[in-house]
Amino acid sequence: MPATDELRATLQALVEREAGITRGAAALLRVEVPAAGFVSEHAAGGVSRGGAPATPDSTFRIASITKTFTSAVVCQLAAEGKLGFDDLLSQHLPPEHLDLVPRIHVLDGVSYGERLTLRHLLTHQAGLFDYAACGQFFGTIAADPSHVWTPREMLEGAIAWGQPHFPPGEGYGYAYSDTGYVLLGLVIEHLDGTPLHESYRRRILQPLGMHGTYLEGHEAHRGPEMTHPHEGDLDCAPIHGTADWAGGGLVGDTRELAVFARALAEGRVVPQPQLDEMFEWRFRTLDPARHSPGFIGYGFGVEARDIDGVLLRGHRGHWGAWMHVNPSSGVTITGTVNDAQRPPHEIVIDTVRALVRAGLVTP
Repeated sequence: MPATDELRATLQALVEREAGITRGAAALLRVEVPAAGFVSEHAAGGVSRGGAPATPDSTFRIASITKTFTSAVVCQLAAEGKLGFDDLLSQHLPPEHLDLVPRIHVLDGVSYGERLTLRHLLTHQAGLFDYAACGQFFGTIAADPSHVWTPREMLEGAIAWGQPHFPPGEGYGYAYSDTGYVLLGLVIEHLDGTPLHESYRRRILQPLGMHGTYLEGHEAHRGPEMTHPHEGDLDCAPIHGTADWAGGGLVGDTRELAVFARALAEGRVVPQPQLDEMFEWRFRTLDPARHSPGFIGYGFGVEARDIDGVLLRGHRGHWGAWMHVNPSSGVTITGTVNDAQRPPHEIVIDTVRALVRAGLVTP
């Protein structure tokens, strides 16, 4: 059996393993090695558990991978001279949201909202409370999954449901927060003068031919039926797609994520000076329980991971989604396991190791 056939069999076994572990949730994997002309696409499980089989072109919620798109648009705006990364948030919020500035970051009775910069938000150095990771948010969703969320509601939730972790740029330096990316979404809308989904489409999706990717709840569904995300035994497809917006609201597929990842790494999305800043990762201390294998740092909406000497850039998403590119080779690894309780550590690590054994990736 040719080596590439063996590799494809190995990759198919990986997605079947994941679908088995998640009791039939769709597992999708796409690997592309441009230098070798190698492309391998795999699917296992059902669109819903027990439903029609998932296929390689099935769509899924990419969740926090959306942050890479949001940061890319911010970087484009910087390249156009419309903002600076060290500008204050208050300089670029729409007027109707300026009341949030003194309230969004109050710690020990002191407001730090006036000190927040766009760089703080992009790199999760703002110290903001993450509305999307608290019990009140999930309780609200459980009570009314079909509720249509607005950015204002998400931000008011961040204010009401918890307190910031440290002053901007201080403390242990890194507190992952969807709250910051919702604020960045408002900045984009204000400076572009259009709804966020139109900015994504005009600036990224249309130029790259990503016609199947869309901002859920704000655009009509595109492409095949969306595979159902799960939280263990709970089917989360009924949750309205507006629930995370600029921090995690896009739906896409493995092919288009690969297109975006490679275009970004090649400098075809963000001009080089801004891309250098976007990709400059720093390791910042974080609760060790939230680290995942291989994580070595974060830039502007872009993770850095080292898997057995292979550097991966990209992002992961709450429902077990991932988008990785090796910048030096252009190799892309994209997919999802559609279960928030089954993070994609094992399948990504095993995929990289299979590629190394096959001689398609060099550490």
